[in-house]
Amino acid sequence: MAEVRLDQLRKEFVGNVAVEGLDLIIRDREFLTLVGPSGCGKTTTLRMVCGLEKSTSGSISFDDVPVGHLPANRRDVAMVFQSYALYPHKTVAQNIGFALKMMRVPKAEIDRRVAEVAESLGIANLLERRPKALSGGQRQRVALGRAIIRDAGAYLLDEPLSNLDAQLRAGMRAELKRLHADLSRTFIYVTHDQVEAMTMSDRIAVMKDGVLQQCASPTEVYEHPANMFVASFMGSPAMNFLTGELRSVGNERRFINSAVDQAVPDGTLDPVGREAVLGVRPEHVRVSDVPSDHSAPARLFIAEPLGSEVLLTLELGGELIKAKVEAPFRAEPDTPLHLTLTPNRLHLFDPAADGQTLTAP
Repeated sequence: MAEVRLDQLRKEFVGNVAVEGLDLIIRDREFLTLVGPSGCGKTTTLRMVCGLEKSTSGSISFDDVPVGHLPANRRDVAMVFQSYALYPHKTVAQNIGFALKMMRVPKAEIDRRVAEVAESLGIANLLERRPKALSGGQRQRVALGRAIIRDAGAYLLDEPLSNLDAQLRAGMRAELKRLHADLSRTFIYVTHDQVEAMTMSDRIAVMKDGVLQQCASPTEVYEHPANMFVASFMGSPAMNFLTGELRSVGNERRFINSAVDQAVPDGTLDPVGREAVLGVRPEHVRVSDVPSDHSAPARLFIAEPLGSEVLLTLELGGELIKAKVEAPFRAEPDTPLHLTLTPNRLHLFDPAADGQTLTAP
């Protein structure tokens, strides 16, 4: 199996629509991540692809062959669950090889493949242990081993790292990316963690309330968000938003409110008198104690050291915005400062059109 195609996929639970009109193609050998807040429909989508949920309408195809009518055990997929779902009474070797045993693969072949998988995941020395004797990271590797031993066409992973601490998650992200390269298979990954999505994916599909908002590369989603929801969800801290008006001043497009008068990139709509939202990421807010021709006066609310950087919360025209600056940065709360927004890093959104972008890519 190479390609997974979802056409107008819809899932309704007793009057509650979990997924609505989802059109998505997951390419051959791609690492695609479904990301969004809790309840956005990403896990439901994964379960429909796997066959654990039946869609209300729409179709699912693997390599242009419809599979929506097939049970889970007849689809060429393997799934890794958030809970690991290991058999507590079985050893690591028995857990990893269980699927092959159910397929009546000869024991010698099972032992050989279990050994190979365990070696690749760094758990060859744990094969005789039971799950209760393993750490969280080790259990996660066993769950991965149980999936990849099947040599499926696609691997579906439902928030597999959410039970791990921050340090383990960082290490497992790198291992999953390496595993994807080694297996050369299609991965569909579900997470609410935008850092996981950004660091591992070939493409990211951002969902909200069961509806696909944008599907693109991590760079495209971050630098050219389709709407305010994508802009706010992808990035930590979130993008700053300022409400104001677009005007034509001479030959320039300008965003103007009570605190900011800023030249902005060309957009797709007539700017004259149009209400708009200006978006700027914290790393694109420059902070100085000296005013300049294009700076706006602000006041420091609080400074949070992050090691090599300092996260500043600043009051600008009655609103709080974030800025990231290099460490060290020393200033007391209420210190007057001056902000400059990086012109070619600004985003414009239309509040009258569900926050859709006005900025040309």
